[in-house]
Amino acid sequence: MTFTSEAKKECARLAIKNECCILSEIAAFVRLNGVLELGGSGRLGLSMNTENPATARRIYRLIKTASELNTKVYVRRKTRLRKNYTYLVNVRPAVGTHQLLMELGMMDKQYAIIPGIAEKFFASQCCRRAYLRGSFLASGAVSEPSRGKYHCEILTHDIIHKDDLKRLSADEGLDWHEIEKKSDFVLYIKDSQHITTFLTVIGATTAALHYENARVYRNVRNRVNRLVNSETANLNKTLQASWRQAAKIKKIDNELGLSNLPRGLREIAELRLNNPELSLAELAAMLKRPLTKSAVNYRLKKIEKLADSLDDIS
Repeated sequence: MTFTSEAKKECARLAIKNECCILSEIAAFVRLNGVLELGGSGRLGLSMNTENPATARRIYRLIKTASELNTKVYVRRKTRLRKNYTYLVNVRPAVGTHQLLMELGMMDKQYAIIPGIAEKFFASQCCRRAYLRGSFLASGAVSEPSRGKYHCEILTHDIIHKDDLKRLSADEGLDWHEIEKKSDFVLYIKDSQHITTFLTVIGATTAALHYENARVYRNVRNRVNRLVNSETANLNKTLQASWRQAAKIKKIDNELGLSNLPRGLREIAELRLNNPELSLAELAAMLKRPLTKSAVNYRLKKIEKLADSLDDIS
């Protein structure tokens, strides 16, 4: 099962007590996934498709709770590609369908379609969150966070509805980016923290925790990798300098002899020659009279300059 399916399954299990929230969630689902059907005597029917069985059960229960309409769920199997099942929630043509659509703020008394989201669903937080949940159930998707590519989207077909959905989301602290694909509009979020917020808002708390854990794990792993890379680079730099210094000390030993160096330089030269893997701080601690790291570095630079001067003489 995909992460999207798991998140939708979690949303579908949420209980809704307020009638306004039930209508809000139905309105979002119908707006994004509903198809009107015209029956005899001006009666209207309604059908909605989904590949998620939990979503189908959810919208069926919500419609049955909000109305007495004759609603059924049909299961079909695709004949191409994955050949998975699809679920059709069908409201049989009836006079009550028009009444339901008016309560959803989608149609007026003259049967004219009303674009966008009804203002009454903006009024309270519970209704806004119910509408976002219904939108996600109808046409939303969210990526598996463990893959490292964070993405959450909702697809809508209407520019007015798209703008209203962004306005409603803004009231919940959500900011969607958008892209147009043919005649559709895709609202999307790429930031993992904002995706976590969205999943929390719609009630998918387990999915939100999964996203938050993945984000924290990835951040910690990246930090550890940066520290390891930094330490490795510093170690390589130290070793390169150490071997360079040891090579120049050998040159001085061969041409002048270390015994001819001043006592302080001779001591540090012998230590470096015998311990090329040690850092400056470790060399400083090994001296009979411990010096600072900068003092050891100063003496080694003097030794390197002496070795370079031998090249100039030769």
